[in-house]
Amino acid sequence: MNKGYNVTSLREPGGTKLGENLREILNDSQGNHTSLTDMSQLYLFLAARAQLVAERIGPVLLEPNNVIVCDRYIDSTVAYQGYGFGFDVDFIKQANSNSIGDFKPNLTILIDCPIETAIARTISRTGKISRFETKSNDFHQRVRKGFMELANENRDRWKIVDGTLDEKTLSKHILSLALDVIDASDINVK
Repeated sequence: MNKGYNVTSLREPGGTKLGENLREILNDSQGNHTSLTDMSQLYLFLAARAQLVAERIGPVLLEPNNVIVCDRYIDSTVAYQGYGFGFDVDFIKQANSNSIGDFKPNLTILIDCPIETAIARTISRTGKISRFETKSNDFHQRVRKGFMELANENRDRWKIVDGTLDEKTLSKHILSLALDVIDASDINVK
């Protein structure tokens, strides 16, 4: 299906040389970076994000008919570092704002499913267990609660989808939601 959009797919942390290096450090579960504090993690996520916006997101969105699909962004940091690790949520929101400038998402899709399912899918997709998958069930419950609260605060841009659906059905549903938002936006298609 070609609707005339140029789609750039990114991930966080990642998408730049610095971001990919920071991703390796942040996702390490092999013990190479065991002394990394929770606060250090927060600042590394913010650094990766600022670099991604400067190098990739900003330049891409300056051109007409460009769309970015990003696997994780500002809300993940609020949910994980704020709700999961217990850092001040307002501080993280302000730090996110400082790192992204005007590049706020038009749509955030939360794939909601049981914690065990989410972890199993992540491991299946990546073939790795990151430091986050090794966290307690209580930690993951706090993160989920954070995502749900963020979705409730920002209903205009959040869509929650049933993550227990089969992958094909889920993908079609997400594509439909994304196209609805893209088609309703002011993107200038050539």
